[in-house]
Amino acid sequence: VKYANHNKVFMGHLALALSTATLMVIFGMPLFSSHLRGLVFGSHLCADTYRGFYLMNGKPNDAEQWTKVEAFSDLTAEQVLDMVDCGFIPGTYKGYWPNVCQFCFFSLLTNTGKTVQTTLQGLIGTFIATVNVWVLYEIFPSGCLMVCPDGMDKCDASDMVYKDPNYIPAIAWIEAPLFALFWILSKAPVNMVMFLVSYHVFFMSNFLNPQFTGLGGTIPMGFLDLYWDSQTTIINLTSLLGGFLAILATLIPKPLLNTTALQENAIIAVRGMTDAWEDSIEYFCGESQSAKRHSISSKMDAIKGAFDRTEDSINGAWFEHFDIAHFGVARQLFRLFVEEGRNMTQVLQISKTAMVREDFQGQHVTFARGIRDDMKRCNDATTTLFTHCCKCCVDGQLDKQERDDLSKYLEEAKSMERKLARTFRETMEGQPYVSEDLANENCFIYGFAAYVKTVVDFAESLPTVADEFGQSKCKNFCENLCGSIADMFSWNLIKNPDNLKFSFVNFLPIVLTFMIAYFADEDVDHLFVPHAALMPGTLALIITASYGSTFKGNIDRLIGLVLGNVIPLLVLAVVFSFDCASWMRTVTQSVLVFLYFLTFSYVYYSSKNWGFVGCALCGFGAYPLMVSCDASGTGELGFNYHMRSNYKIIGQTTVAILMRMLIETLFLDHAPRDLAVKAMKDLLETIEDCYEEFFKGDYEAMKQKHDQVEGMAATCQKFYGDTAPQLEFAPGPRMPFKHKFFGEVQDKLGTVIAELEVLTLGAGDWHKAEVTSEKSTVRQAAEKEEKLHRREADHLGNAAPKLHNIMSSQDAFSLMKKDVEDTMKRIFTTVIAVLEQDKEQAMTESNNQLLKDAFNQLTAMEGMLDLEAAPGFYKQVNRDMEGELKTIQPFQFASVVDDTQARLTVVVNSLKRATTSLGEIGVLCLRENIY
Repeated sequence: VKYANHNKVFMGHLALALSTATLMVIFGMPLFSSHLRGLVFGSHLCADTYRGFYLMNGKPNDAEQWTKVEAFSDLTAEQVLDMVDCGFIPGTYKGYWPNVCQFCFFSLLTNTGKTVQTTLQGLIGTFIATVNVWVLYEIFPSGCLMVCPDGMDKCDASDMVYKDPNYIPAIAWIEAPLFALFWILSKAPVNMVMFLVSYHVFFMSNFLNPQFTGLGGTIPMGFLDLYWDSQTTIINLTSLLGGFLAILATLIPKPLLNTTALQENAIIAVRGMTDAWEDSIEYFCGESQSAKRHSISSKMDAIKGAFDRTEDSINGAWFEHFDIAHFGVARQLFRLFVEEGRNMTQVLQISKTAMVREDFQGQHVTFARGIRDDMKRCNDATTTLFTHCCKCCVDGQLDKQERDDLSKYLEEAKSMERKLARTFRETMEGQPYVSEDLANENCFIYGFAAYVKTVVDFAESLPTVADEFGQSKCKNFCENLCGSIADMFSWNLIKNPDNLKFSFVNFLPIVLTFMIAYFADEDVDHLFVPHAALMPGTLALIITASYGSTFKGNIDRLIGLVLGNVIPLLVLAVVFSFDCASWMRTVTQSVLVFLYFLTFSYVYYSSKNWGFVGCALCGFGAYPLMVSCDASGTGELGFNYHMRSNYKIIGQTTVAILMRMLIETLFLDHAPRDLAVKAMKDLLETIEDCYEEFFKGDYEAMKQKHDQVEGMAATCQKFYGDTAPQLEFAPGPRMPFKHKFFGEVQDKLGTVIAELEVLTLGAGDWHKAEVTSEKSTVRQAAEKEEKLHRREADHLGNAAPKLHNIMSSQDAFSLMKKDVEDTMKRIFTTVIAVLEQDKEQAMTESNNQLLKDAFNQLTAMEGMLDLEAAPGFYKQVNRDMEGELKTIQPFQFASVVDDTQARLTVVVNSLKRATTSLGEIGVLCLRENIY
C-alpha cells in the first residue's frame, strides 16, 4: 500500500492495464478453450446458425439431417448419446468475437467519463453505418450479387446477371464515397467517424461484391425484417460488448471516475493555493532573502496543474451521470470553481514574481511589519471561506446550514479584506504615488488582495449558480444536445480550410485503397484480395483529428499496424506447437495473450510518445491473436490460420499507410517547420496587438486578444515537438530548423504573455467570473462576435479608464509606448527572420531589406533589457498625483484591488519585466547570427 501511494501514476496505469488484459483473456476463453467453445458456440460439427441441442440421427457430418431437441423428457438413452450441443450463441458470432477486443481498445481511455464518451461515439458511428447498409439492402435486397441467367448452375462470368433486376450500380457507387466524405467533412467526433467510415467501407465492399449473398440471418427479431445472427446485428452487439468491457475496465479494481477525480483535484488545488499563500506571506514578511523563495515559487507554479486537471475532468464527468439530480449542479459549481481558479493562478503569478525579485532592501522590513498581521488574518479567513466553497461544490446541494455558514465566512473574509486595504493605505502614508523602492511590495500585496477578492466573488456567486442550474437541468441538456448536432453540420466550421485539408487527406487514401481492392485480381498469389475492406477500413480507424500529422505520426501508425500483425505471429508460433485440444494450448495461449495485452496496453496508457503505437498493437493485434480451433475440410479440429494470409495483411496495411503518407505529403503545402513559423508569426502579431490596445486604453479589447494569445501559444508548443531536425527522414538543401531557438523563444515569450495577464488584471476593471450554460461552438462564435461589436460601440462612446488617463497625461508615457513598441517590432521581426533562415548566410546578407534593417537596428540597440523611460515616468506621475495622494483616506477602498496607486505600480512593473524579457529574446536572436 505504501508503494502504491508513493507511485500513484505508475500503479494507476498498471492497474488499468491489468484490468484490461484480464477482461480480454476472460472474454477470449471461448476461443482459447475447446471445452468453453463447445459450451458457448457449440460443437464444431454444428452449422453456424444452430443453437441448443440437436439429434444427429446417425449423420454427424450432415447437419441438415439433424432435428432440434424440443423436450429432454421425450429422449431415449440412445438419443441422448446421439445428441450434440450447439451452444447458446450462434456460431456466426465466433468470427466477429475479436471485434469485442478491438472496439474495447479503441474506446478505452484512462478514466470512466471519457471512456463512456468515446464508447457512445463509436457505437453511434457503428449504428449509422449499419443503418445505411440496411437501407441499401431494403432497396436492393440482393445487392450486387450476380447469378447465372435462367437458373443455370454454371456459366461464364461474362454471362452472369444481377440477381436483383432492379439493381442500379451507379447508385451504390455514388452513395459509397459520398456517404463517407459527408461524415469525414462533418465536425462529428473523431471516434464516431472512425468506426462509422470503417464499417461503412466494410459493408460497401461486401455490397459491391458480386459473390456476396447478403447480410444473412436465420433467427428473426420479430420486427423490421431484422435477425439476431445477421452481419449488421453481430457487429453492433459485439461492439456493444466491447464498449461495456472498456467501461468495466475503468471501474475495476478501482473506479477511475471523473466525478471522483474532479473532487480530489479541486481539494488538491484548494490546499495547494492556501498553503502557497501561507508560505509566501511568511517568507515575504520576513527580514532577509533566502533560497526558500524558489521552493515556494515551484509550489505556486504547480497549482495551475491541479486546476487544469479539475477542468479536464468536468466534461468527462457529464458522461458518468448525465447531470442527473445534484450531480449536474455540482458540475456547474465546479465550472465556476475552474473559472475563478484561472483568475487565482494569474494573480498568484503577480505575487510570485514580486517575491522572487524582492531583495529585502530599503523600506521592505518596515512595510512588511506594518501589513504582516493583517495579511495573515485575512489569509486565514480566506482559507476558511475557500475550503467551505470547495465542500459546497463537492456536495452539489447548498442546504440552509451550508448557506448560513457560507454567509458567515463570507462576511468575515470581506471584513478582513477591508481591514487589509486600510492597513495598506496607512503603511503607504508618506510614500510617493509610485514607489520604486516598494514596487515589489505593492505588487505582492495587490496579488494577494486580488486572490482574496476572487475567493469572495466565488462565494457570492455559488448560491446564484446553484439555484439557476438547479431549475434548468432539462433545458441545459437539450440545448447541449442540439448544440452538438448543430456543430457537426455547421457550414462555417466545415468550410474552414484546415478542416477541408484534413478531410481530403483522410478521404482520398480510403477511396483509392477501396478501388484497389475492388479491382484486385482473383489470383491467390497476388498481394491484394478482391473486395477486401482491410486497407480502407484500417485507414478509417487511424483518421487523425488535425491536419499536418507529420512524417513521424505516419511512421508510428506503420509501426503499430505492422507490429500488431508480426508479434501475434510469434505468439501463435508458440501456441501452434501444442495440440488443438490440449489444455496446455489453452493455458499457453491465455498467458501469452494476457502478457501481450498487458504490455502494450500499459504503453498505450502511460507513454506520451508511443501511446498510439501501443493502442494500435492492442487493437490491430486482437484479430490475429483471437484464433480458435475450427473444423477443417475433413471435419477434424485444427487452427484455421495461414501464414500467407497474415503476410498479405502486413503487406496491405503497409501499402495503405504509404499511400496515406504520399497523399499527405502532396496536400501538405508547408513543411512542419513552415507551419511552426506561421504559428509563431501569428502569435507575435497578436501580442503586438495586445500591447497596442493597452497603450490605447482599450483594456477590454486587450483582454480578448490575450485570450487568443493563450491558444496560439499552445499551438506553437505543439509544433515544437514536430519540428525537431532529427525527425526529418531525408533532409533537403535547407539548413536544419532552429529548433532549440524556437523553444527558447517560447520560454521567454511565456514571461511576456504572463505580463499581459498582469496588465489585463491591473489596468482593466475588475470582473467577476461568469458561468453560463454550455453552448455549441457556433453559438459561442456568434455571441463572441456580438459582444465584440457591442464592446467597440461602448468603447467609442465611453470615456477612457481613469488609470489610462493618469498614465497618458505624462509625457514619459509616450516615450514608454514608443520604447516598448519599437523594441517589440524589431525583436519580433528578427525572430521570424531567424526561424525562416534556411541558408548558411549572415542575417545582414539576406535578400529581404526589411529583415536586414531590423537586424542591423537590433544589433545597434542600447538598453535593450530596460524600459528607459520608466524613471522619468515615475517622477512625472509622482509630481502630478501628489495632490490626490493627500486626499486619499485610509478607509476609502474596500480592497487593495481598487486602489489606483497599487494598480499603477503593478502595471508599470509589468511593462518593465516584459521589456526585459523582450530584450532577452533579442539576445537569443543575436546569438544565432553565426555566419
